[in-house]
Amino acid sequence: MIRLRRTQEAHIRPVQEIRRLPPPPDDSVLATYTIGPVRYVIYRAGDGWPRLRVLEPPSPPEDRLMELLAGAASPSSPAEEYHLEKARSGYAKIYPLIQDPHIEEIAVEGPKRSIAVVHKHYPSRWTTVDLELLEEEADSLAIQLARKAGRMASLAVPLAEGLTREGHRIAVAYSREASRHGSSFVIRKYPEKPLTIADMIAARILTPLMAAYLWILVEAQSFLVIIGSMGSGKTTLLQSLAGLIPPYHRVVTVEDTPEIRLPTPHWDALVTRPRPPGEEIEEIGLEELLRFALRRRAEHIIVGEVRGREARLLAQAVASGHGSMTTFHADSPEGAILRLRLDPISLPPLFLKVITAFIHVRRIPVYGGKAKRRITSITEVSSDELATIFTYDPAEDVHEPLEPRKVLERSTRIHEAWAKLGAPTGSLEVELEDRAALLESIVGLAPDEVYERISRYYQDRYGVTT
Repeated sequence: MIRLRRTQEAHIRPVQEIRRLPPPPDDSVLATYTIGPVRYVIYRAGDGWPRLRVLEPPSPPEDRLMELLAGAASPSSPAEEYHLEKARSGYAKIYPLIQDPHIEEIAVEGPKRSIAVVHKHYPSRWTTVDLELLEEEADSLAIQLARKAGRMASLAVPLAEGLTREGHRIAVAYSREASRHGSSFVIRKYPEKPLTIADMIAARILTPLMAAYLWILVEAQSFLVIIGSMGSGKTTLLQSLAGLIPPYHRVVTVEDTPEIRLPTPHWDALVTRPRPPGEEIEEIGLEELLRFALRRRAEHIIVGEVRGREARLLAQAVASGHGSMTTFHADSPEGAILRLRLDPISLPPLFLKVITAFIHVRRIPVYGGKAKRRITSITEVSSDELATIFTYDPAEDVHEPLEPRKVLERSTRIHEAWAKLGAPTGSLEVELEDRAALLESIVGLAPDEVYERISRYYQDRYGVTT
């Protein structure tokens, strides 16, 4: 059972409950699960595609709900507690979708149009939900979502995006000013617990040996660029690699929308600020924040995503001795280099050489409508050439190589990183084996336990001695 969190949302009117539908026929049910008093049913619709039906408990009468909201009475059942939390949440009809951890994204294309979700059972496709919003409900919810992200949505300012207090990323289009069908929005839900490198290994996104190789590069303050398409898992991988940074290093993150969460105690999080239309508030962009980050005495500067001229400033930061990681939209290392050379980035060839490696992650569809995420290659930038260190065979679903010796034969950057750490080169193969074994041993642990084991490694190796 998943516990419902209490939130305080002032001046929220009681919301209409989801139109009560009967459960689908038993022979069409593909999966069913329960969260609190709510039952979720995935079934095969008449057109053959999976759909999601949400079966909520009956709502208390309106006067009883008003008593609960006013604090004049306490919930007498799980159903009453659920509807009280739903009314307080400000999410109205979509509340059961927000509280469902199996749902990763929610999309509303407009009033009286079915809501769609990305469900963990079918992560490569949008699944329709037996739920729709009336025009007034969609408008009201669009305004409320914008407020949750500290933004404003109105006829004058119809577009809003940001992060809610729960960590969900929202993109809202209000009314028909910028959306043909009326108020629409997308909510990308953020997991309650950030995914770690151990989770990446468990999901077979990469192997323990690949993780050990990247760990040494991260520790040596290399410049890693994670590339891939939208929704491929770039930010999630960035988050997990950042968890390998030594706990005694200072990290500055720079993002448009704050999504990265780091366990390190020395974390400085900077966020851009757009200028609202009609306001005289100064805009704070990525370039300005990067310049500011250079004065924050950090060993690592992480940029959530580079798209423009800020990439040049980030390359300069790396050239001056900072370690860095970022994400970038590209379908190959060659495509990434081409984009970096063209406007609006126009990164000089000399600065391209400061990139240590491109990590290409992809979302690969598999039979049955599901998908798997895999790092399909890790390619080093060595002088004016690209050298592929790790590859992926989709037919066998395996990564190569599997032996540290072959990694050392292919890679020049790993030797440079090891030398930078002041370690004897003769022990590098053993070090890769030991780190890979450690990473494999922490698969299945909670994020705080993973961080503790990584910290203990650094303590054992570099701890203060008398």
